Amino acid sequence: MDYFINLSEFCGNINLSGESAMFFIDEGIICVEKRDNELYIDKKTADDLMFISEIKNELGINDEGVSVVLNLREKIIDYQKMLSTVFDALKTSKSIDELIFLLEKSESFKNILSNLK
Repeated sequence: MDYFINLSEFCGNINLSGESAMFFIDEGIICVEKRDNELYIDKKTADDLMFISEIKNELGINDEGVSVVLNLREKIIDYQKMLSTVFDALKTSKSIDELIFLLEKSESFKNILSNLK
């Protein structure tokens, strides 16, 4: 973690309950570091919590619903990466064999395909 922000103070500033924060910690959606009986978060986690707070407050979704939204968002991002890889390979390949070769050697494409199974 680059730098640390006190979790309870941060949640108070973004209108997110401590109970909600603990739910997302338990779900493994956010990571915290414990120091002197206090929980601290890094910048990325703070950004994630701000996004969670926005979803909850703007859409009125409960914690479980936010978890579903976040999982769907992650899948959409994975599909976008996969499509980008395919389009890049289509642009550069001169034959179907070369296209298949480019896709097979692409790490992001392999990772996405393995996650889809």
